[in-house]
Amino acid sequence: MNTNKFIEAGSVYFIGNIFNKGIAFLTVPIFTRILSTYDYGIINTYSSWVSILTIILGMTLYMSIRAAFIDHQDEIDDFLSAITTLTIISSFTISILVIIGSKLINVNLSIWLVVLCVIQGYSTAIINNYSMYLMMKFDYLKRTILMVVPNVISTAVTLVLLLYYFQRNRYFAKIVPTSLVYFIVSLVVLLAIWKKSHKLINFMYWKYAIKISFPTIFHGLSLIILAQSDRIMLTSMIGATETGVYSLVYNFSMLASIFIAAAEGIWIPWFTKKMMERSIKEINKNVVVYIDIISTIIVGIMLVSPEVLRILAPSTYWHGEVIIPIIIMSNFIIFLYSLYVNIEHFHKNTKHIAINTLVAAVLNIVLNYLLLPYYGMIGAAFTTLISYTVSLVLHYLYSRKLERELFMFRNMVKYIFLLIITSVVFYALIDHIIYRYLYITAIVLLQLYYHKTLIIEWIKTKLV
Repeated sequence: MNTNKFIEAGSVYFIGNIFNKGIAFLTVPIFTRILSTYDYGIINTYSSWVSILTIILGMTLYMSIRAAFIDHQDEIDDFLSAITTLTIISSFTISILVIIGSKLINVNLSIWLVVLCVIQGYSTAIINNYSMYLMMKFDYLKRTILMVVPNVISTAVTLVLLLYYFQRNRYFAKIVPTSLVYFIVSLVVLLAIWKKSHKLINFMYWKYAIKISFPTIFHGLSLIILAQSDRIMLTSMIGATETGVYSLVYNFSMLASIFIAAAEGIWIPWFTKKMMERSIKEINKNVVVYIDIISTIIVGIMLVSPEVLRILAPSTYWHGEVIIPIIIMSNFIIFLYSLYVNIEHFHKNTKHIAINTLVAAVLNIVLNYLLLPYYGMIGAAFTTLISYTVSLVLHYLYSRKLERELFMFRNMVKYIFLLIITSVVFYALIDHIIYRYLYITAIVLLQLYYHKTLIIEWIKTKLV
């Protein structure tokens, strides 16, 4: 885990994620000032539908690529080519039904928005296929470029169109270039895929991919429900002002996902390779380092967040700091349960992944209905934490049936306990910046001392 290649890959993924999040973060104040609230609302609604259609149109076939690297590693290029063809067929068929359905039920959206939405959903599905392939190939540079380039180009074009061309229906200035840029990138990706293999149709691969990926459609949709239901129900039950504060704090508190996404780009292919070799002891040894790094980062984010929130937002948002530790704890729980989900993916038990996530999504909606009228955004934060914790327990219990020796839960408890203590410190020292920063320093120094042997070995490899 501490080789130069892993460090280089982690750095590239991290920079790519920071760059993407940075663009999104820095352009929010620009777009909110240029666009009307109506235009901004249309764009966010459109983005939500793109997320949903990407899952449905592409049938999450990209998830089968992880398994194919185990069962069809020698024919992986042929496999990718075949399931990409299947992605095109499913996307085209379902897109026709979506467009016709939107006309029949008279959806209150322009037909052009619906068309652009299915185009972007299809394009993202194709890109997801290739992105997963690159991740499992450990081709981190190409994957990072694929992640960053569409976002940079579409944002630049959007700003030009908004400033100089679009005066009416300005939401099109954001939606049109984004959709077309992703479509063009998907064509480039298709050429790259089919250049390596011309075997476009393989019914055996299709059957294999559908069997693994189909249940994860419900997993993906359930994750969207988990992420969005709080805000939708807050708006309808409390009001948009509460939702605005909650959304800002929620998005900021999920900052750790940048680091987690970067780390997963390294961990998942490494974990898959070691599972194929049955190197259980090595996995259990390195997962401690993995969790230590993420938990330290999350502790740091939690304790510096009051100052960052005051820099980023006006005082009308500051009272939202009360939910920061709860949302960050949820983020950490997501990270922990992803470890067990990886075990389920390795054994191709995607049906149970979907069931467990669906249970958590339904629980989230029920708890929101019960708690939001009385506790507002604090209730929403707690329902999120409870739902993800239930999901963690469910994934742990099932993964134990598959691999009893991997990721013992008692080893996870100390990290959860650390986050609980840090949350208490947050509330106790919220107005005492020096003491909070001393606490962060102490945690970092303890981690450096604990892993001093690993650090010394890495320094020696750099000096040789």
